[in-house]
Amino acid sequence: MRFQKLGRVLLVGVVLAFCVSAWSGWVRPSLAQATPKLQASELVQQGVDRYSAGEWAAAIELWESALKREVDPDSERVIRGNLAQAYRQVGQQERALQQWQRLLELAEDSGDRADKVAATIERAQVYGELGQHRRARAELAKAETVAANSNALRPQTRMALHGAMGNTLAALGEYDDAIAAYRQSLDIAETGGDRAATASTLNNLGNTYRSRAERLRFQLQAAEIEGDEVEVRRLAPLAEADDKAALASLERSVRVAQSVNAWAEVRSRLNFIRLFQQNQPTDAEILATHRDRVRNLLAELSDSTEKAYSEIAFAVSLPASDRADAQAWLTDALRVANEIGDRRAASFAMGSLGELYEVNQQYDAAMQWTRQATFASQAVAAPDSLYRWQWQSGRILVAMGDSDQAKTAYRDAISTLQSIRGDIVAVNQELQFTFRDAVEPVYRQAIGLLLAESEPSQATLQEVLDTLELLKLAELQNFFGDECVEVAKAQAAAQKPAETTAVAIYSVILPNRTEMIARSPDGTLTAYPVEIGAAKLAEEIRDLRFLLEKRATDQYLPQAQKLYDLLLRPLESDLKALNPKTLAFIHDGVLRQVPMAALHDGDRFLIETYPMAVTPSLSLTSGQPLQREDLRALIVGLTVERSPFEALANVEIETKNVRDIVSGARLLDEAFTLDTIQNELSGQNYPIVHMATHGKFGVDAASTFLLAFDNRLSIERVDSILRSRPTADPIELLTLSACQTAAGDNRSTLGMAGVAVRAGAKSALATLWFINDESTAPLIAEFYNQLLDPGTTKAEALRRAQLKFITDADFRDFSHPAVWSPFILIGNWL
Repeated sequence: MRFQKLGRVLLVGVVLAFCVSAWSGWVRPSLAQATPKLQASELVQQGVDRYSAGEWAAAIELWESALKREVDPDSERVIRGNLAQAYRQVGQQERALQQWQRLLELAEDSGDRADKVAATIERAQVYGELGQHRRARAELAKAETVAANSNALRPQTRMALHGAMGNTLAALGEYDDAIAAYRQSLDIAETGGDRAATASTLNNLGNTYRSRAERLRFQLQAAEIEGDEVEVRRLAPLAEADDKAALASLERSVRVAQSVNAWAEVRSRLNFIRLFQQNQPTDAEILATHRDRVRNLLAELSDSTEKAYSEIAFAVSLPASDRADAQAWLTDALRVANEIGDRRAASFAMGSLGELYEVNQQYDAAMQWTRQATFASQAVAAPDSLYRWQWQSGRILVAMGDSDQAKTAYRDAISTLQSIRGDIVAVNQELQFTFRDAVEPVYRQAIGLLLAESEPSQATLQEVLDTLELLKLAELQNFFGDECVEVAKAQAAAQKPAETTAVAIYSVILPNRTEMIARSPDGTLTAYPVEIGAAKLAEEIRDLRFLLEKRATDQYLPQAQKLYDLLLRPLESDLKALNPKTLAFIHDGVLRQVPMAALHDGDRFLIETYPMAVTPSLSLTSGQPLQREDLRALIVGLTVERSPFEALANVEIETKNVRDIVSGARLLDEAFTLDTIQNELSGQNYPIVHMATHGKFGVDAASTFLLAFDNRLSIERVDSILRSRPTADPIELLTLSACQTAAGDNRSTLGMAGVAVRAGAKSALATLWFINDESTAPLIAEFYNQLLDPGTTKAEALRRAQLKFITDADFRDFSHPAVWSPFILIGNWL
């Protein structure tokens, strides 16, 4: 049910990461004693009272007034710590950072290491809230250094340091290290008898185990589709063990929280409900027991911001059959929010009521509540909730038949999303697994609405492509979890002029149809509707991919012709008239998994007619031709077995061929290490980097790597290595040979393209499936031979190499598309 699914995403921040504060703020006895004017002390106490009631703006005003009085450094520390926490509550993280910075300066002046560590921890947590998790980790590393050199730190501070590091590592998707950090925090909490911290840390452990289990299941699904039974046997018990560990941690958290206070118990039970109901099947009696207890506790608690959010979280956890109950809890949450003046909480209550009515097709009431939620979010400048209510307005207006107003609502939602894309996509790795529910549908539904016009105008088609480009960038940023895509976009923009000889072909896959859109060299857009929806197209693509890899038969041919007729036959006459020098495909979804070169028109393969390339986004693609001056290569390869990966017997001849053709340095096996690559690149300029080694492009950046002799190289590490070159010029070509993508997952092929983007390479040559074959060496050699011809583009060089395998009698044994078609050129094709 959408209400439950969306509710989980909306309120993830309410129950996901529990933080133990390292800062002992609020009113200390020393404040009243040390402050010469009673008025300052009274202002601070009044601020505490307002804060406790959820009146954060009023608390801030009082504490800012207190700072204007004459206060000693100790009192200033308390006030600024309080202000920092309050600014975080109202979403003004930059001002919170300013307060923590001043507290760090005061700690430096006094030489108080404990306060320095505590302020650094708190500042790191603010960076985490801003989505700057790598910066947060750097801050926490500083705190760890100070803590390691101090024996006077309170256990609570060390506990908070480990807990904050756990939160940061979990947000970065480094689940193993996050779990280790949480366990250190848990040990201190349990040793010190801090039951509140114990309950919170157990919650965080449970969430992290569940996130790791979700990643394992993504990998497991891909392995099952690929038929990799060894990997299936390895992953399945790991995912099951993490699921059990998650539930065990949450059950312990509930037991401990019962002896703390009602709020701790509510938090733990809500978190348990949220994760437990994701299990299939769930135990209805267990859920009912927890829900009944939460009902009783919430009814007794006084009004506060936490109560409002807890009631919303509880309402959206209820099953569809409890609609009246959910409505009652949301109504009370709205009452609480209004009583305490929390407009942000009120917006969530009203928006959730709107969604409840939407699900039940009561669209007038749904629209009324959703508009109120939108106004409330705008009033408190909360774009992370605003886009959701704008999106919700769009869905409701579509259901009401008002497509014009719906388009406006979707445009507003996308505009808001763009303003916070880094926060939404990178703020927490859990959103990598809910991206398809929380973000992607906004773009796709907007595109579907635009394409619903019977004859879309040029302006409409341009808006479709602009929206699709934004989605492609968001997908890549979601995959990497950081801002590297924006850097790559700026670099590509600096390397244009525009290409004038290629036709760009976009695919848009919608639930009930597919649209092919061609951009001619003069910029004219033409749409070609295809009557096949996402589910059926995925089935057809999977069949072709499976058959293409069966080298012993020609069973692929009818399927290759069928997909040509579906996707490219409608464009055929227009393409002939345009006579482009290159076809540049910007694939959507499942179409990333198959090589377009292997599609067959009945007489010939598509590659026999046109050179081609693929790119994740034209805005990330350089428009400058290959610079052939001093075209040297760094060539690295792995020939030996590195468990569980087999030996690559053909890498030695492949890398020798490349060195003979292009010249450069060649590092094999023991010479192919992280240090040797860095040393070689830092001392020489290599426009080409050729890597003949095992690589795995998984479902996210954390499961994507290349294999060196001594270690696995993550995407982030590859990026760091390749950017260590002495020149600022981008790499002309990154070749990734003998790598492997997950056949059943679109994200893995997205990641393959993303490696080139992340490394700052203009182009990449890679394969859609693993090839450890004697055919690889001659095909790659022919590609490089053709590349040295000054009049040949990269796309044409690859086409000529593939044509040689198709038509040359000397390569008759390699004529099957299983051998030559998986080689694809990504990015710049010139």
